[in-house]
Amino acid sequence: MSGAIHVSCLCNRNAIPALDESQLVYVLTELTPDPALAEHRMPLNFALVLDRSGSMEGHKLASLKKAVNRIIDRLAPDDIIALITFDTRCMLLAEAQPAQNKVELKYLVEQITPGGSTVMAPAIGEAIRQVSANDAPERVSRIILLTDGEATDNEDHSRREADQAGMLGLPLIALGFGIDWNEDFLCELVDRSLLLPPGTRGGTVEFIPTPTRAVNTFWQVFQSMHVVAQNVFTRLHLAQGIEARRVWQVKPHIRDISPSAIQPGAVMVHHSDLEQGGAAFLCEIVLPARPEGAVRIAQIEVTYELPGTAPETLTTDLVLSISDDPQRLAPLDNRVMSVVEKVHAFKLQQQALFEAEAGEVGSAVRKLRIAATLLQAQGDQELAEQITEAADHLEENGTISNIGKKTIKLSSRKTVMFFREESTDE
Repeated sequence: MSGAIHVSCLCNRNAIPALDESQLVYVLTELTPDPALAEHRMPLNFALVLDRSGSMEGHKLASLKKAVNRIIDRLAPDDIIALITFDTRCMLLAEAQPAQNKVELKYLVEQITPGGSTVMAPAIGEAIRQVSANDAPERVSRIILLTDGEATDNEDHSRREADQAGMLGLPLIALGFGIDWNEDFLCELVDRSLLLPPGTRGGTVEFIPTPTRAVNTFWQVFQSMHVVAQNVFTRLHLAQGIEARRVWQVKPHIRDISPSAIQPGAVMVHHSDLEQGGAAFLCEIVLPARPEGAVRIAQIEVTYELPGTAPETLTTDLVLSISDDPQRLAPLDNRVMSVVEKVHAFKLQQQALFEAEAGEVGSAVRKLRIAATLLQAQGDQELAEQITEAADHLEENGTISNIGKKTIKLSSRKTVMFFREESTDE
């Protein structure tokens, strides 16, 4: 299917001054599925692993049921779903099955009641068995884990289950409800399920701070499983003398991928599955001194596979103009600079968290306030307010609050210009 994926490559300026020294250029590369392709996602094969411990009683459980039922309503008949709950014990609520009897599935969801503690590992193991039984190249296989507390069984057991999921190619998606769960542990489980070193934070971990956010967060996760292409690679073959300094994934979320992406003379990004919303990454490119004229910075090559088809390849050139004429210099590209500023705000928050934990409170507070200002200027008012609250709490108490840590580690990874939340509230 020729033209199924569109490639856009933008510099922060398309024309820059001719200088006798090296210059830093930002390059934003976006992959966007054609609208016709985006409408035809691959069938799903997934398990919902839901915490029903005693702490889920009340508004949490009610909002969870509403969120799950909304997802069930949106499943296609050829999607396969399994429902698993856990507290002190694991319960297979619905064996993996095509989503054809939605009334029965929603009835089972409504029967969930709060129970005991948070024994997590057996539920993950059951999810692996259910999803692996129907795993196939033409399906998107996922395990969605939701919890509102820390595991009360041996965490190593859950780690081993996550490792098993990784070996079988069954990625975990984790959702933390409220503020009493361990974000580092859930991030580690997700990384292990992707065969990534712990601390990479390469997968999807979502923060649901209040019950009112449950429906929209589940909707976001559901959209993240809408895969339209597989085995997607982007290669920037850099022109001689040009070097990549840093590479940031910015869609679906912000992550420094420099160690794996930067190669001699090239930038190589493995997107794996391409979602309906596309993918994007930001490169910091060092351009050596060049005379006036047009310069080809890189050749961009994208390879991908559509379900049931042979691999396809797209190529395009990235060309930059260099001029001594001030009248010919291009202004900053707002789209690119918006992403640059969001990445900068993200880095400031991560640095602030590190400094706060090291006792450097004053410096951490300053970085958080700068980040909040950048976010507000971008129109990300909600996150700006949350980061300001984290700064206030740190300044007053000498520590970052539990909710502040989760916001900085997880919510700050979203790039507001790309992420558009669909309200599903009635």
